Formats: sequence, C-alpha cells, structure tokens
Amino acid sequence: MAASAARPPRPPSGRYDLMGARSPANGLGRPPASQNARTAVGAVPDPLEPGERLHVAVNYRVDVLEDERSHNRISEAAYQVGRIAQAVFERARGPTGSNWQGGNVRVDAYTAAEIAVIRGIEAAERICAMVRWIRHELGPIDANVVQRILGEGKSYAEVATLTGKRGDRGKRHIAERFRDALEALANAKAARGPQRRAP
Repeated sequence: MAASAARPPRPPSGRYDLMGARSPANGLGRPPASQNARTAVGAVPDPLEPGERLHVAVNYRVDVLEDERSHNRISEAAYQVGRIAQAVFERARGPTGSNWQGGNVRVDAYTAAEIAVIRGIEAAERICAMVRWIRHELGPIDANVVQRILGEGKSYAEVATLTGKRGDRGKRHIAERFRDALEALANAKAARGPQRRAP
C-alpha cells in the first residue's frame, strides 16, 4: 500500500477560521461591557510577522452579515458575496458625497464633470448588471429579501412584516431565506469560475 502524499495546509477561510492563528503575547483584548458591542474571537494577519495570524476580538454587531458569519450560519463564500451585494445596493442608492473630480484638481471643471458623468454611467451599468444577475439567480422574492436586508438595512422582523409573515415564525422564515439566498449566490458565483466573474 502506497503512502498517501501529504496535503499542503489549506489557507485560512476568513477571519473566523482560527486555523494556525496564535494569541498575542499580551493576551486578547476585550472591550468594556456594552449593549452595542458583542465580540467573537477571530484571526487576522499579524502586521509584524508576515504570513502569521493573530487572534483578535471581532465586534459581530456591526451588521447582519458579520453577525451571521460569526455564528457560522453562513459560509465564508456567502459572506463575501453578501458583502459584494451590499456594496452594489448601497451604490445603487446614489452618490455618497465622494470627490466628483476623482482627485485630479488639474483638470478643468467642465472636463472633470464630463469624466464624472462617464464614470457614473459606467458604474451604473455595472451596478445594474449585478442587480440583474442577483435577480436572475435568486428570483424576485429572494432578491427582494436580500435587497431589503442588505440594501435598505431592514431587520428580519421588518422584512417579515412587509411580506405578511409576522412574529417569530415569520422572522425565522425570512432569516432562512436570506441565508439560503446568499449560499445560492455564492454557489452561482463559484460555478462561473475565476475567468467569468459575476457582473
């Protein structure tokens, strides 16, 4: 019987994968008790030791994606595609006061405005393509659930009420649909392969 070849260690999968991470020499920091900050142990690259990872306290109350991932209710791939969808929906809502000149102050105002319009059109086309892809992959009902939660910042309970499913049962139903939708998007993105990215 031939000896099996040793498998190379797999790279860590996100900040909640603690494989190969170590605790800092002075211990893990914890914030003071607060209703707004709830922490879980995560791992991030060590800024002083390239290739090493350190345990850190991660505030998982930042948003729904962080909360879901920290409790292992969605995969790392679903978390990542959720972040992309969240950014797309936020961009679709409109400008957020960024520098319309794109940082180049030497360009005259008229030219800068024209460039901003062209960039805005290109960005809008990419955003629309991504929204179409999400709707195509999920269908209108689940796409609306994802958009309401990630794009509008609504809670599971709020979305449940909007869809006529009140109470704890409705909230659980929407949470499951949201998680399943993110996993479906992650699978669809993976099926496209690295050469064919989602729009």
